[in-house]
Amino acid sequence: MEMTDALQHKLFMQLHEGLPRQSCGSAASTLRALSFVAGDLPPAPVIADLGCGPGSSVLPLASALPDAQFVALDLYEPFIDALKARAEKAGVAARIDARTGDMMAPADKPDSFDTIWCEGAIYNVGVEAGLRQWATYLKPGGFVVFNEPIWLTQADQRPAALADFWQAYPGMTDDDGVQRAIAAAGYSLIASFNLPENDWWDEYYTPLENKLAEMERTYPGAPPLEHTRTEIAMRRNHAAHYNYRFYCIQLAG
Repeated sequence: MEMTDALQHKLFMQLHEGLPRQSCGSAASTLRALSFVAGDLPPAPVIADLGCGPGSSVLPLASALPDAQFVALDLYEPFIDALKARAEKAGVAARIDARTGDMMAPADKPDSFDTIWCEGAIYNVGVEAGLRQWATYLKPGGFVVFNEPIWLTQADQRPAALADFWQAYPGMTDDDGVQRAIAAAGYSLIASFNLPENDWWDEYYTPLENKLAEMERTYPGAPPLEHTRTEIAMRRNHAAHYNYRFYCIQLAG
């Protein structure tokens, strides 16, 4: 099916609307990552969730940190609208400033945040570039918590189809490569861990696959849908070769 770039983008975003999550993960993994930095946060921290989607990260964070204030940014306005509705239902809307915005310019002034959080989105700007830019907006000694896809195997061990698929993200590297980017950007590593396999399926690929089947009836052969179908198949068949990994890091000095 031939279609314009605008329509392809619209279909891709429509595919991800209304899902529990827009990338792999879980509230349990979010809170596990939080546990590595929570003890060093001030009593009423200010936290930015960048690329927040409809709130799969910021809502459990807000529940776990009842005295924290949050800024939640995403470029896609329907996600922000969904986040506001979910935050109201959860009783945390007063503490979440949810708005459309650029993750590379999350505040009007430096030293605005105690922590910057980013799940499934830093790849859009690159790990080192994002971390360098965000350092401007962190308070001294502030934290960044993010996750990033990494290779688990060497290049010569990966199936050709998988390697071809991930050419869409040429910056993807292994754990050592991400750690080098962290150090180059001026941070120290506190902790890191891979996502469990159920984080890919329970709230992401399984509901996404169901939504995909619905949309394929209306848009058979649409490139964004075929790409997503391939993405899910790659995970189902080649999970041993890659994963998302959480990194909890602190700005040096």
